[in-house]
Amino acid sequence: MMNQKIPEYYLTKDNITFYLVFVFFFSLLFVNIFTPFHGAWYNIEHFTRAKLFTDTLIIVSSGTLVLGISKIIMYQVNNRNKINYLQYFSWLILEVLLIAFLYTTIVHFAVHDTRDFSEIFTRAVIYVPTIIVIPSIIAHLYFSTRYKDEKISELESANNQSVAQQSPKEEEIPFPNDFSGEDFILDNHVTASTTAEPDVDQPVKEVVAETVPDIQPGNSRIINFFDEKEELQLSLRVDHIYYIESAENYVNIYYKNKENTERFTLRSTLKKQQDKLEKYGFVRCHRSYLVNFANILLLRKDKDGPYLDFGAPNLPQIPVSKTYLDSVTAYFINNSEE
Repeated sequence: MMNQKIPEYYLTKDNITFYLVFVFFFSLLFVNIFTPFHGAWYNIEHFTRAKLFTDTLIIVSSGTLVLGISKIIMYQVNNRNKINYLQYFSWLILEVLLIAFLYTTIVHFAVHDTRDFSEIFTRAVIYVPTIIVIPSIIAHLYFSTRYKDEKISELESANNQSVAQQSPKEEEIPFPNDFSGEDFILDNHVTASTTAEPDVDQPVKEVVAETVPDIQPGNSRIINFFDEKEELQLSLRVDHIYYIESAENYVNIYYKNKENTERFTLRSTLKKQQDKLEKYGFVRCHRSYLVNFANILLLRKDKDGPYLDFGAPNLPQIPVSKTYLDSVTAYFINNSEE
């Protein structure tokens, strides 16, 4: 968990700006309205409201400035090398210590607090997170909700566009009412037989019998993809499917169309697709990926971990997590030629 990369929306420019503004106003209002930790920070018994506001404005502004500089540095570091959760939380702890030190310096030298520097700093280390944690949680919940809404909108838009592109321009051949939704076979001599005109002297039953192919496993199989309502959305040949990616309550199906790689978004779960496609040679290699093993060129290990490579420049390398590494390796061994 701690080694996983943080979500991309944590450190976008818009979200950083929103976070700083929100933390500034929340902290300023929180301290002035509720005056928490009365006397623990410094003695405010003889402070007027104006004096309290002025001092807290200076302190909160200084703390927000430290946060701003820290977030800018974090943003640049994350752009060069993605930060994981352990690094992110360690960075947050460092921010708290810096703000506590700045606060202690201001109170000790500007406000002339008579307590020892170490005593003020110790109290600040305790109370600074207490004030920052509330707006931080609220901000991150807002970022997460907004990000999920945006991704759902994108997926629905992509799905509608894909469905429109997949709609045949010629007259559609409707599925029979008793169509079961099971996978069916596409074979070359089926097409030839069904398009040729039958001999008028030959009984219809014999013609139909000739068009029924022998069911043999292979790349001629067609996979039918149904949504959560069991409505057929897409049909593809097995060998044209590269991999399937999980996306919340959707899956993205990446497949070959002529010389291009296209994506189709389907409302379904990766687990459901795994249960259906394992018999066709699809292998789960990651909690987010299901790959068509027939199209995998090689398994290789980098410094970041093992990857599956399709050997195509327009296709990404698919990561293999530790959970599935043994099963993926076993699949390679079992399907290799001696």
